[in-house]
Amino acid sequence: MEVHLFEPARSGRHPGQGVLLFQEAFGVNGHIRRVAGRLAEAGYTVAAPELFHRSGAGLEFGYGEFERARPAMAQLTNARVLMDARAGYEALAAQPGIDPRQIATLGFCLGGFAAALAACHLRVATAVSFYGGGIARARAGFGLAPLLEDFGSLACPTLFIFGDQDHGIPAADIEVIRSRVSALGKPHEIAVYPGAGHGFFCDERPAYHAPSADQAWTKTLHWLESFLTPPLAP
Repeated sequence: MEVHLFEPARSGRHPGQGVLLFQEAFGVNGHIRRVAGRLAEAGYTVAAPELFHRSGAGLEFGYGEFERARPAMAQLTNARVLMDARAGYEALAAQPGIDPRQIATLGFCLGGFAAALAACHLRVATAVSFYGGGIARARAGFGLAPLLEDFGSLACPTLFIFGDQDHGIPAADIEVIRSRVSALGKPHEIAVYPGAGHGFFCDERPAYHAPSADQAWTKTLHWLESFLTPPLAP
């Protein structure tokens, strides 16, 4: 499996801290690489694993080509995604200077699901899940199972981000997630942006909603800074 690595642009900004970045349903494409670049510019070391590696290396699909991406998506199961997340985590943790205790997960769409799944089973410091599909209920034709039971093992503060116009993740699903993690006493926050639909963060998609994207990015950076703590001075 290819894991794309991005070195921090500003040395000393977030020493020892890393972000495990998960793709949308369209591959580790230009958009995901630009997100990685923004995180690197903020000072984080970033690793983005190719979750579609079982179907081929370097697979990318256009935003109007979901049907072409469907076979690669259908290859995924929770166990396979977790296997890939663990390998990506280990690759990131092995980078010079990285503190394995200071790694966050972050993802969008399919990657939002992966970021939340990884947060339940890997020893990460925090997680940010943008409009993760299939977290609350199964989706026909795919092998990914909901995470409601996995949330019992959620061991880090998690930020869930949604748009209130996301027809694939309706308010009822968001409330199921909220109720479950609250009942379990897990530290979390759920942010729902008005007027935003699925994929609102991506400026290559028709659903792009600039005000929500800007607010969500600011919130994400603040969240990471809150839960990824710099090492103590010697």
